[in-house]
Amino acid sequence: MKKTVIKPFSSSKVLIVGLVRNCQDTIEREVQIINSAFSEAKTVNWLVIESDSDDKTLATLEKLSENVKFAFITLGKLRKQYPKRTERIAKCRNHYLQELRVNKKYNDIDYVVVADLDGVNSELTKTAVKSCWKFAKEWDACFANQSKVYYDIWALRHKSWCPNDCWQTHKFLLNHGASKHKALHAAVYSRMININSNEDPIEVDSAFGGLGIYKKNAILTSSYIGLDDNEEEICEHVNLHTNMRNKGLRLYIIPSLINCGWTEHSKDLKFTVKIRDRLRHSIKEFFTNSSS
Repeated sequence: MKKTVIKPFSSSKVLIVGLVRNCQDTIEREVQIINSAFSEAKTVNWLVIESDSDDKTLATLEKLSENVKFAFITLGKLRKQYPKRTERIAKCRNHYLQELRVNKKYNDIDYVVVADLDGVNSELTKTAVKSCWKFAKEWDACFANQSKVYYDIWALRHKSWCPNDCWQTHKFLLNHGASKHKALHAAVYSRMININSNEDPIEVDSAFGGLGIYKKNAILTSSYIGLDDNEEEICEHVNLHTNMRNKGLRLYIIPSLINCGWTEHSKDLKFTVKIRDRLRHSIKEFFTNSSS
């Protein structure tokens, strides 16, 4: 695939895309936070895909769309036709890819920002976003980091850190005698590590973490898939990223691209980490006092 250079952020046209369902109480705040973080781009537009809401989400989206920079498409009720969650999510994500391909108003977009709109980007800042453009190497996609532990292990593929589907590993361990606790720790929680924001970018085969920044021509090389050949649920991001990597594209977790701290996926580690840190502090104090 022909490489494109990193266009300066201040002269870039950005489209933020995401999915929503039953978000009447949160979506306006989410848009405000993310919009502010990307506000130093030349232009920022939105395309949100909605499905299966049974609250007042559609009315809230209508209100937001009074701003010409915010657009949404509702796909109606998909749950009956697509009962499995990841298949339904892939269907919605592929819809914004299709819009990018066929809608002429998106022809001049430089970067596509895929954002979760469930609160995971609550700490996103302008400084964090602009740090992606300070990275010296060429990139085709950048992914967020979290200030506590990196949580999105299902979307992660890295030859040493997480080379496989964590939930398939979890299932294998359960089927071979591991307890639920040990299987969950080995397959998922042990891979949730703290990445210091000052570290160098980490090249990956796949990641997400609630926020991905893609060159438009890069994200349009593939599509999302939410089920494997056996109709089992898989992370929809992985197929997209695997095909990108097979075309020679480069994907990175940017440690300084912090979007939040603890999440609903990592919160069970919060108590363990707190106890560990207190223990380390107590041991350090003990030896400090002993040597004085």
